[in-house]
Amino acid sequence: MAGVLELRGDDFAYVMANRNLAGVFGLTPADIAGKTGRELGLSEADLHEGMQILRATLASGEISHVEHPRTIAGERAWFYVTMAPVAGRQRISFASVDITARKAAELEAERQRTRLAMALEATALGLWEYNLKTLDAEWDDRTLSFFGLSPGEKPSFKLYRQRLHPDDRDRTIKAYDEAIDGANGGRFLIEHRIVGADGAVRWLRNTGRVVFDDDVAIRMLGTALDITPEVEAQDRQKLLMAELNHRVKNNLATVQSIAVQTARRSRDMDDFLDKFEGRLGALARTHDVLTQNAWTQAGLGALIRRELASFADRVRISGPPVELPAPQALALGLITHELATNAAKYGAFRGEGAVSVTWTEPEPGVVRLVWEEAGAGATEPGETEGFGMKLIRRLTAGDLRGSHKVEYLASGLRVEIVFPVERATGPLSP
Repeated sequence: MAGVLELRGDDFAYVMANRNLAGVFGLTPADIAGKTGRELGLSEADLHEGMQILRATLASGEISHVEHPRTIAGERAWFYVTMAPVAGRQRISFASVDITARKAAELEAERQRTRLAMALEATALGLWEYNLKTLDAEWDDRTLSFFGLSPGEKPSFKLYRQRLHPDDRDRTIKAYDEAIDGANGGRFLIEHRIVGADGAVRWLRNTGRVVFDDDVAIRMLGTALDITPEVEAQDRQKLLMAELNHRVKNNLATVQSIAVQTARRSRDMDDFLDKFEGRLGALARTHDVLTQNAWTQAGLGALIRRELASFADRVRISGPPVELPAPQALALGLITHELATNAAKYGAFRGEGAVSVTWTEPEPGVVRLVWEEAGAGATEPGETEGFGMKLIRRLTAGDLRGSHKVEYLASGLRVEIVFPVERATGPLSP
C-alpha cells in the first residue's frame, strides 16, 4: 500500500493512494483522493497519534520508519510505514506494509513470556538451556544464583559439570547422555548436589528435555529447583524416626526392668500394681515435659515441679535455669519419683514434714542437686537396699553419668546428686 498525504491543520487528506490502500477503506483510488482522516472514520486517538508522526517526519526532513497501529472497520491493525517528506510542500509520500499477523504473534509471544516469568517466579524455578553443538549455555538469573553467579555472568556446561558433587557427577552425566540418546523421548528428571564456590552444598532438581532435528540432538532445555530445604527435612525425618525407634526400645527396656525389679520386691499383686503404676506415671510425666520441647530437652525446674505437683504445698524448689537432654531428663524424673515415694512411705510426706529440692552449678556444665527432708524425724538405712535406692544409684551412675551421696539425718533423708549436663544435639538426642 502506498500514497501521498497532505497535512491540513489537525487532520490530513489523501492526495493519492494506490488500489490496495483504497481497498482497505472499500474505495477506489479516485474516490479516496481528497478524503481526510476524519472522513474515513479514523478515531480521534489514531488521528492524534498519526499527526504527531507526520509532523515529526516533516520537521526532520528525512525518511523515517514506524510501526503504526490503526483501527479499521472496528478492527485493530498494525502497519510498518516508510515515510519521506515532499520538498517544499506539506506533503509526505509513504509505503505501508500490513504487519498485523506478525505483531499479533509478537504480542502473543510477549504474553507467553510474561506468563512463563510469572510461573517461574511462583514456583521458584530457574530456567536453563544448552546448545549441544557448542555446549554454550543460557541460564536465567535464578539458575545463576543457584551456582553463586551474578546476573550477566556467562555460564557453561563445563562450569555445571565442575560444580556437580563428586558423588553425584557420574550418575547425573549419565542421565543427560541417555536423554541425548533418545531415552524416554529425550525427557529426564535428576536430583543431585552441587558445590558452590564457597564450598556450600545444595540440592537441585533438574527437569528437562532434548530437542531433536532429524533425530540429531541439538538443544537441551529445562528447569532447576533448589530442593535443599526439602532434602534436609527428609533427612531430619529419617533421623527422627531412627532416634524415635531407638528411644522406644530404650523405654521398653526401662519398663521391662522396672516391672521385673518391682515384681521381685512386691508383697503381692496389689503392692506390685501400686508401685509399677507409680513408676510408669513418673515416666509419662517426664515424657509430657519433653514433648513440649520436641523431645530435645526439658527444664530441670519444670520436670521436678511436674513430678512433685501433688505435694506442691510441702515442697520448696529453687535453682538456676538448667536444660537437660532427653535421656538425663527421663532418669531424673524417675529419681525424683522414687524419692517422693520414699518420702510418702517413710519420710517427710508421711507426717507433717516438708522437702527442699535445690540445685546449683558449682562449675559450668555441672549440676549439684540436693533433696533434703525436714520434720520427718530420724531416719536409718534399711538392712538391704530397696529397689528405689538401687534404681537411683543405677540411674545416677548410668544415664546421669554422675555420683550421689545419701545421708540419714536426725531431721530426715538428705540426698545429693552431682552430674554433668550433656548438650542436647537435636530431636531425641541419645
